[in-house]
Amino acid sequence: MPNCDLEQPLPQIRFSIWGKAGEGGRDTIGRMNYVHHALIGVGTASLGVLVAEALGAPQVAPLTLVAGAVVAAAGSIATDLDHPKSFVANTIPLRIVRWALAVLALPALVAVGVYVTTRDLSGALAQYRAAVYGISFLRWTAIALTMALGLMGLSWLLYKSLHHRGPLHSLAFAAGIAVVACLAFWGFGASWAWGLVFGWGWLWHILADGLTDHGVPLFWPFNDDRHHVLPGWGLGVGRVLLTLGTILGIIGLIYLRLRSFLG
Repeated sequence: MPNCDLEQPLPQIRFSIWGKAGEGGRDTIGRMNYVHHALIGVGTASLGVLVAEALGAPQVAPLTLVAGAVVAAAGSIATDLDHPKSFVANTIPLRIVRWALAVLALPALVAVGVYVTTRDLSGALAQYRAAVYGISFLRWTAIALTMALGLMGLSWLLYKSLHHRGPLHSLAFAAGIAVVACLAFWGFGASWAWGLVFGWGWLWHILADGLTDHGVPLFWPFNDDRHHVLPGWGLGVGRVLLTLGTILGIIGLIYLRLRSFLG
């Protein structure tokens, strides 16, 4: 896998089974951010719901649609975990860290006060531990802080070892993460089908990146070459169709639900 700097374009676009992928040049939509990817995940999922209902599937309840949109968007955003400056690996964890430190500073100040008045360091630490572990809100805040720092560390590890748009942007990894997500939802007592929705968002992040100039390693681990999901001449058409499908899926589903609700 070529070494990839955060600020440099990704090199070496090879031939795909659909046609030739161009080399070099600027990435037309390679700067898609988390909003674009989230909308694509939600829009394509909405389009899938519309098609399924048109074929006779039962209508999905509005609250289930909202939950599904959140899960699909999360899957689309999570794909960039291999980029330490991404929304999922930087923006969200940093906000959690700042909030958690501000909250945990309160029992820390109490512990400092205990130490200043008693000069008993072990007693002050015991006071702090008792506050954090004894109060549910503070305990969950500490857990959130640990998870946020762990997520940031994991992102750097993935970037240094696998690089951005590496194995996490492959079809095999998308299938694997869908299975893991199904097991996770099932383990927490929810329907395992939510894992498929998460995997759907992950998959469409990859397919969207496969329409950019730099491509993605679709067929990892069999090879590391970067591929497009369409021939080079069809990338522009693919981007237009994906944009239209996203817009039509979201607007169409909202319109049909509102029409059904209003009678």
